[in-house]
Amino acid sequence: VLDPNSFLNIGDGNWKLIIGVIFTILTSFVIFGGLKSIVKVTSGLVPVMVVLYFLLGMFILISNISIVPSTFALIFSEAFNFNTMVQGGFWGLVLIGIRRAVFSSESGVGLAPIYHGQSTSKKGTDEGLVGMLGPILDTILVCTITGLIIIISGAYLETDLNGIVLSLEAFRRLFFGFGDYILIIMISVFGISTLFTYSYYGVKCYGFLTTPKKGKYYNYVYIAAIIISSILTVEIVIGLIDIAFALMAIPNMISILYLSKIVIKEMKERLWV
Repeated sequence: VLDPNSFLNIGDGNWKLIIGVIFTILTSFVIFGGLKSIVKVTSGLVPVMVVLYFLLGMFILISNISIVPSTFALIFSEAFNFNTMVQGGFWGLVLIGIRRAVFSSESGVGLAPIYHGQSTSKKGTDEGLVGMLGPILDTILVCTITGLIIIISGAYLETDLNGIVLSLEAFRRLFFGFGDYILIIMISVFGISTLFTYSYYGVKCYGFLTTPKKGKYYNYVYIAAIIISSILTVEIVIGLIDIAFALMAIPNMISILYLSKIVIKEMKERLWV
Protein backbone atom coordinates (compact mmCIF):
# COMPACT_ATOMS: atom_id res chain seq x y z
CA VAL A 1 0.00 0.00 0.00
CA LEU A 2 2.85 2.35 0.82
CA ASP A 3 4.92 1.57 -2.23
CA PRO A 4 4.27 -0.49 -5.40
CA ASN A 5 7.66 -2.14 -4.86
CA SER A 6 6.27 -3.65 -1.65
CA PHE A 7 2.85 -4.12 -3.20
CA LEU A 8 3.89 -6.41 -6.06
CA ASN A 9 7.54 -7.09 -5.27
CA ILE A 10 8.52 -5.84 -8.73
CA GLY A 11 12.16 -5.21 -9.42
CA ASP A 12 11.72 -3.29 -12.68
CA GLY A 13 11.66 0.45 -11.95
CA ASN A 14 9.57 1.11 -15.07
CA TRP A 15 6.73 -1.03 -13.74
CA LYS A 16 6.85 0.76 -10.40
CA LEU A 17 6.61 4.11 -12.17
CA ILE A 18 3.68 2.91 -14.30
CA ILE A 19 1.79 1.80 -11.18
CA GLY A 20 2.56 5.13 -9.54
CA VAL A 21 1.25 7.03 -12.57
CA ILE A 22 -1.96 4.96 -12.60
CA PHE A 23 -2.57 5.69 -8.91
CA THR A 24 -1.73 9.34 -9.51
CA ILE A 25 -4.23 9.71 -12.37
CA LEU A 26 -6.96 7.93 -10.44
CA THR A 27 -6.34 10.00 -7.32
CA SER A 28 -6.21 13.22 -9.35
CA PHE A 29 -9.63 12.60 -10.84
CA VAL A 30 -11.11 12.05 -7.40
CA ILE A 31 -9.47 14.78 -5.30
CA PHE A 32 -9.98 17.40 -7.99
CA GLY A 33 -13.67 16.51 -8.18
CA GLY A 34 -13.73 14.73 -11.51
CA LEU A 35 -14.98 11.30 -10.45
CA LYS A 36 -17.13 11.60 -7.35
CA SER A 37 -18.73 8.25 -8.17
CA ILE A 38 -15.40 6.52 -7.44
CA VAL A 39 -15.42 7.99 -3.95
CA LYS A 40 -18.95 6.70 -3.40
CA VAL A 41 -18.01 3.23 -4.64
CA THR A 42 -14.82 3.16 -2.56
CA SER A 43 -16.58 4.34 0.60
CA GLY A 44 -19.08 1.54 0.08
CA LEU A 45 -16.43 -1.07 -0.65
CA VAL A 46 -14.17 -0.36 2.33
CA PRO A 47 -16.63 -1.63 5.00
CA VAL A 48 -17.29 -4.68 2.81
CA MET A 49 -13.56 -5.34 2.49
CA VAL A 50 -13.09 -5.02 6.27
CA VAL A 51 -15.84 -7.57 6.93
CA LEU A 52 -14.47 -9.85 4.19
CA TYR A 53 -10.98 -9.65 5.67
CA PHE A 54 -12.31 -10.47 9.12
CA LEU A 55 -14.31 -13.45 7.82
CA LEU A 56 -11.38 -14.71 5.74
CA GLY A 57 -9.02 -14.36 8.69
CA MET A 58 -11.40 -16.08 11.10
CA PHE A 59 -11.94 -18.94 8.62
CA ILE A 60 -8.19 -19.52 8.43
CA LEU A 61 -7.77 -19.34 12.22
CA ILE A 62 -10.71 -21.66 12.90
CA SER A 63 -9.39 -24.10 10.30
CA ASN A 64 -6.10 -24.15 12.21
CA ILE A 65 -7.57 -23.73 15.70
CA SER A 66 -5.36 -26.44 17.15
CA ILE A 67 -2.23 -24.39 16.37
CA VAL A 68 -3.55 -21.04 17.65
CA PRO A 69 -2.65 -21.60 21.36
CA SER A 70 0.91 -22.62 20.53
CA THR A 71 1.14 -19.60 18.18
CA PHE A 72 0.17 -17.24 20.99
CA ALA A 73 2.69 -19.00 23.23
CA LEU A 74 5.41 -18.48 20.60
CA ILE A 75 4.54 -14.77 20.33
CA PHE A 76 4.80 -14.17 24.07
CA SER A 77 7.85 -16.34 24.57
CA GLU A 78 9.77 -14.57 21.82
CA ALA A 79 8.52 -11.14 22.88
CA PHE A 80 9.91 -11.61 26.38
CA ASN A 81 12.88 -13.76 25.46
CA PHE A 82 15.73 -12.86 27.83
CA ASN A 83 18.46 -13.27 25.21
CA THR A 84 16.63 -10.97 22.82
CA MET A 85 16.20 -8.33 25.52
CA VAL A 86 19.86 -8.49 26.53
CA GLN A 87 21.08 -8.25 22.95
CA GLY A 88 18.99 -5.12 22.43
CA GLY A 89 16.80 -6.46 19.65
CA PHE A 90 13.76 -6.46 21.92
CA TRP A 91 13.64 -2.69 22.32
CA GLY A 92 14.21 -2.19 18.64
CA LEU A 93 11.18 -4.35 17.92
CA VAL A 94 9.16 -2.40 20.50
CA LEU A 95 9.98 0.85 18.72
CA ILE A 96 9.09 -0.66 15.35
CA GLY A 97 5.82 -1.93 16.81
CA ILE A 98 4.96 1.51 18.18
CA ARG A 99 5.72 3.20 14.84
CA ARG A 100 3.65 0.71 12.87
CA ALA A 101 0.77 0.85 15.38
CA VAL A 102 0.70 4.65 15.21
CA PHE A 103 0.69 4.54 11.42
CA SER A 104 -2.04 1.91 11.40
CA SER A 105 -4.40 3.57 13.89
CA GLU A 106 -3.24 7.23 13.57
CA SER A 107 -3.41 7.43 17.37
CA GLY A 108 -1.93 10.53 18.93
CA VAL A 109 -0.99 12.36 15.72
CA GLY A 110 -4.10 14.55 15.44
CA LEU A 111 -5.50 13.19 12.18
CA ALA A 112 -8.65 11.54 13.55
CA PRO A 113 -10.13 14.81 14.91
CA ILE A 114 -10.09 16.24 11.38
CA TYR A 115 -12.82 13.91 10.18
CA HIS A 116 -14.46 13.36 13.59
CA GLY A 117 -14.84 17.12 13.72
CA GLN A 118 -17.29 16.89 10.82
CA SER A 119 -19.66 14.85 12.99
CA THR A 120 -23.06 16.21 14.01
CA SER A 121 -22.67 14.88 17.57
CA LYS A 122 -23.69 17.46 20.17
CA LYS A 123 -21.13 16.21 22.67
CA GLY A 124 -17.45 15.81 21.91
CA THR A 125 -17.27 12.93 24.35
CA ASP A 126 -19.76 10.96 22.23
CA GLU A 127 -17.56 11.29 19.18
CA GLY A 128 -14.55 10.47 21.31
CA LEU A 129 -16.07 7.10 22.15
CA VAL A 130 -16.62 6.42 18.45
CA GLY A 131 -13.02 7.40 17.73
CA MET A 132 -11.75 4.92 20.30
CA LEU A 133 -13.22 2.05 18.28
CA GLY A 134 -10.76 2.68 15.43
CA PRO A 135 -7.58 1.49 17.19
CA ILE A 136 -9.44 -1.47 18.69
CA LEU A 137 -10.76 -2.74 15.35
CA ASP A 138 -7.69 -1.79 13.35
CA THR A 139 -4.59 -2.31 15.45
CA ILE A 140 -5.77 -4.88 17.97
CA LEU A 141 -8.22 -7.03 16.00
CA VAL A 142 -7.01 -6.88 12.39
CA CYS A 143 -3.29 -6.83 13.18
CA THR A 144 -3.64 -9.72 15.63
CA ILE A 145 -5.43 -11.81 13.02
CA THR A 146 -2.75 -10.97 10.45
CA GLY A 147 0.10 -11.78 12.82
CA LEU A 148 -1.38 -15.14 13.77
CA ILE A 149 -1.91 -16.09 10.13
CA ILE A 150 1.68 -15.20 9.21
CA ILE A 151 3.09 -17.32 12.05
CA ILE A 152 0.74 -20.26 11.49
CA SER A 153 1.64 -20.34 7.79
CA GLY A 154 5.36 -20.43 8.53
CA ALA A 155 5.93 -17.68 5.95
CA TYR A 156 7.79 -15.61 8.55
CA LEU A 157 10.64 -18.12 8.35
CA GLU A 158 11.32 -17.02 4.76
CA THR A 159 13.99 -14.36 5.28
CA ASP A 160 13.53 -12.86 1.80
CA LEU A 161 9.87 -12.02 2.45
CA ASN A 162 8.74 -8.85 4.22
CA GLY A 163 5.95 -6.32 4.26
CA ILE A 164 2.84 -7.03 2.25
CA VAL A 165 4.61 -9.77 0.27
CA LEU A 166 4.94 -11.75 3.50
CA SER A 167 1.20 -11.43 4.20
CA LEU A 168 0.33 -12.44 0.64
CA GLU A 169 2.43 -15.60 0.93
CA ALA A 170 0.83 -16.48 4.28
CA PHE A 171 -2.71 -16.15 2.89
CA ARG A 172 -1.76 -18.11 -0.22
CA ARG A 173 -0.51 -21.02 1.86
CA LEU A 174 -3.53 -21.16 4.16
CA PHE A 175 -6.41 -20.42 1.81
CA PHE A 176 -6.43 -23.02 -0.96
CA GLY A 177 -3.55 -21.48 -2.89
CA PHE A 178 -5.36 -18.32 -3.99
CA GLY A 179 -5.83 -16.39 -0.75
CA ASP A 180 -3.17 -13.95 -1.93
CA TYR A 181 -5.38 -12.84 -4.84
CA ILE A 182 -8.27 -12.08 -2.49
CA LEU A 183 -5.96 -10.22 -0.13
CA ILE A 184 -4.42 -8.11 -2.89
CA ILE A 185 -7.89 -6.96 -3.99
CA MET A 186 -8.76 -5.92 -0.44
CA ILE A 187 -5.44 -4.13 0.00
CA SER A 188 -5.96 -2.29 -3.28
CA VAL A 189 -9.27 -0.91 -2.03
CA PHE A 190 -7.73 0.06 1.33
CA GLY A 191 -4.74 1.68 -0.36
CA ILE A 192 -6.73 3.75 -2.86
CA SER A 193 -9.18 4.94 -0.21
CA THR A 194 -6.21 5.92 1.98
CA LEU A 195 -4.83 8.09 -0.82
CA PHE A 196 -8.13 9.98 -0.95
CA THR A 197 -8.29 10.41 2.82
CA TYR A 198 -4.79 11.80 3.28
CA SER A 199 -5.44 14.33 0.56
CA TYR A 200 -8.38 15.58 2.61
CA TYR A 201 -6.21 15.81 5.72
CA GLY A 202 -3.59 17.88 3.93
CA VAL A 203 -6.08 20.26 2.35
CA LYS A 204 -7.72 20.95 5.71
CA CYS A 205 -4.42 21.51 7.52
CA TYR A 206 -2.90 23.73 4.85
CA GLY A 207 -6.17 25.63 4.58
CA PHE A 208 -6.11 26.23 8.34
CA LEU A 209 -2.53 27.52 8.22
CA THR A 210 -3.28 29.79 5.25
CA THR A 211 -6.86 30.28 4.04
CA PRO A 212 -9.53 27.68 3.16
CA LYS A 213 -9.36 28.69 -0.51
CA LYS A 214 -5.61 28.13 -0.65
CA GLY A 215 -5.92 24.71 0.98
CA LYS A 216 -6.66 23.04 -2.35
CA TYR A 217 -3.15 23.90 -3.61
CA TYR A 218 -1.81 21.22 -1.28
CA ASN A 219 -3.20 18.62 -3.67
CA TYR A 220 -0.63 19.52 -6.34
CA VAL A 221 2.21 18.69 -3.95
CA TYR A 222 0.34 15.57 -2.84
CA ILE A 223 -0.01 14.31 -6.42
CA ALA A 224 3.69 14.80 -7.06
CA ALA A 225 4.49 12.87 -3.86
CA ILE A 226 2.56 9.84 -5.12
CA ILE A 227 4.70 9.59 -8.24
CA ILE A 228 7.93 10.10 -6.31
CA SER A 229 7.02 7.47 -3.69
CA SER A 230 6.31 4.91 -6.40
CA ILE A 231 9.98 4.77 -7.40
CA LEU A 232 11.44 4.94 -3.90
CA THR A 233 12.29 1.91 -1.79
CA VAL A 234 10.01 0.77 1.01
CA GLU A 235 12.63 1.68 3.61
CA ILE A 236 12.84 5.29 2.44
CA VAL A 237 9.06 5.70 2.25
CA ILE A 238 8.51 4.22 5.72
CA GLY A 239 11.34 6.35 7.11
CA LEU A 240 9.73 9.51 5.74
CA ILE A 241 6.38 8.44 7.18
CA ASP A 242 7.91 7.84 10.62
CA ILE A 243 9.52 11.29 10.60
CA ALA A 244 6.29 12.97 9.47
CA PHE A 245 4.21 11.18 12.11
CA ALA A 246 6.69 12.14 14.83
CA LEU A 247 6.53 15.78 13.75
CA MET A 248 2.73 15.59 13.97
CA ALA A 249 2.64 13.71 17.27
CA ILE A 250 4.86 16.11 19.23
CA PRO A 251 2.71 19.27 18.86
CA ASN A 252 -0.46 17.20 19.07
CA MET A 253 0.48 15.62 22.40
CA ILE A 254 1.39 19.07 23.77
CA SER A 255 -2.03 20.33 22.64
CA ILE A 256 -3.76 17.37 24.30
CA LEU A 257 -2.08 18.16 27.62
CA TYR A 258 -3.00 21.83 27.25
CA LEU A 259 -6.66 21.00 26.54
CA SER A 260 -6.93 18.19 29.09
CA LYS A 261 -8.80 20.43 31.54
CA ILE A 262 -11.61 20.87 29.01
CA VAL A 263 -11.80 17.11 28.48
CA ILE A 264 -11.97 16.47 32.24
CA LYS A 265 -14.69 19.10 32.56
CA GLU A 266 -16.82 17.43 29.87
CA MET A 267 -16.27 14.01 31.42
CA LYS A 268 -17.42 15.34 34.80
CA GLU A 269 -20.57 16.70 33.17
CA ARG A 270 -21.25 13.17 31.90
CA LEU A 271 -20.49 11.76 35.38
CA TRP A 272 -17.68 9.66 33.94
CA VAL A 273 -15.14 10.76 36.56
